[in-house]
Amino acid sequence: MRNFKFFLMAGVFVLVAAASSYACTCAPSQSATAELKRAAAVFSGKVLEIKRHKEAANLFEGVEVIFVVDRDWKGVEGTTVSVFTSSWGASCGYGFKAGRTYLVYAYENTERRLVTSICSRTTRLKNAREDLKQIGPGRDRRNGSD
Repeated sequence: MRNFKFFLMAGVFVLVAAASSYACTCAPSQSATAELKRAAAVFSGKVLEIKRHKEAANLFEGVEVIFVVDRDWKGVEGTTVSVFTSSWGASCGYGFKAGRTYLVYAYENTERRLVTSICSRTTRLKNAREDLKQIGPGRDRRNGSD
């Protein structure tokens, strides 16, 4: 009975340690203007579609989010753009929702794809007032004007 309790406690310890090693840990974000300089693309847009790639080669890019771009500050050429994120919260994946509008800070990975996570300044546009004050109005993509 004593050995059973020991092994049970040891098993619980191993499971807790393993689970915590997969948790997402983010460094404090920089200011919006610093992140604008660092990011490969910064834009606001509405989520048009969310594609889950079950057999993604990279665990951190299992979800492709397609946006219709409203405004851009950097790195966006067209009116739609795909950004990749993880499908796992423990891998810092951002939980985008279809139909919602976001301010997205995206970074280029080694395959030249745009990626983002909960560690970036990406947020719902309705919560981005301070960022928008810092980075300015951007370029309107809906009608092609600046």
